[in-house]
Amino acid sequence: MSEETKPVFNAANQFEIHLRSAQGSKTVKVRFPTDEEWIERQRRRKVIIKYLGRGVSETTVPNSEETDAALVAKLRLDEDGPEVDPFEASRIVEQLSQAEVDETIREAGGFRVLLRVPGGTTVHVLGMPSERDVIQFRRAFARILDLPHNRQEISTNLRAAGELYQKLCQQTEGYADGVPIVHQAVAVNAVIEASQPGPEDTGNF
Repeated sequence: MSEETKPVFNAANQFEIHLRSAQGSKTVKVRFPTDEEWIERQRRRKVIIKYLGRGVSETTVPNSEETDAALVAKLRLDEDGPEVDPFEASRIVEQLSQAEVDETIREAGGFRVLLRVPGGTTVHVLGMPSERDVIQFRRAFARILDLPHNRQEISTNLRAAGELYQKLCQQTEGYADGVPIVHQAVAVNAVIEASQPGPEDTGNF
């Protein structure tokens, strides 16, 4: 396999996460979460937005550290490794979920998304979503509940992102063992954003 085509990300690998603490550095060995574990973690993360008035709001994610601690406990491969508190667990999950869009390039019939992940940059070639795809995805991906005292609760459904990704995906590069759903969600959201018309595309009425 040439250097150009060598996979940069393999979800089956063991991951070593380095943490800094008051006691010094820690190294934690974990496996990568399965898609179902990512879906469940995201389902349990409830984002609370409290509107304080005059255009000011406050966003919190209650108990997010406990959720991440429970996930990391399942992922640990080093039974005799260092202890990790819930806040360090959140840092571990944050590093595992790293996926940032470097560029979204429009091509004939779709988009090429360059995604920076642990190990390098991967490529996702996705078709153009229809308006129906976009609307159905947005309805399924985010659930918003109005709560008392000027609050809203938002939860996200990663499974919806995975379903649209599978529908639109034409080609991927850089993966040895499939595309994790957390990467699929970032690529799908990049394509949704890029496919929407900007002000320059809106005619005069």
